[in-house]
Amino acid sequence: MKNVRLIKAEPEQAGLLHRLQCEAFMPLYERYRDDETSPAKESIDKVKAAVETSDFLIVYLDDEPVGGVRVKFVDNEEETVRSISPIFLVPSCWDKGIGTAVMEQVFERYDADKWILATIEQDGRNCHFYEKLGFVRTGSSTVVNDKMTIIGFEKKC
Repeated sequence: MKNVRLIKAEPEQAGLLHRLQCEAFMPLYERYRDDETSPAKESIDKVKAAVETSDFLIVYLDDEPVGGVRVKFVDNEEETVRSISPIFLVPSCWDKGIGTAVMEQVFERYDADKWILATIEQDGRNCHFYEKLGFVRTGSSTVVNDKMTIIGFEKKC
């Protein structure tokens, strides 16, 4: 496995994250045509706001930026909850163990009693990825269109 590193993005790197996010999510957008929810269709201003209000980490493979993961801190007095939204890699990095390495580093970096995220129910590849990491379906679901439903996952630590 090559060297996978996570570096917290600075606001001036929003353009880089936006480009990587569009490239990573375009295959899913083309399949599901989710104009209102696809990260491939987000504005650079929305990505910049995400960088400024949360930990948006750039994923590097050796010295090349290949993706990102955003960790949000969820207000909850009873337990420490972290949300992942989004996580992405450019398609050339799919199915090579890089996503697993990224998630392992995220889990090591942040204290949490529970992790939450959402993904496309019809995308078996992503669902399998999260289940392999110990996430379980919460039962929450939101129909986006006739091709796509977003479902919730959580992992208790």
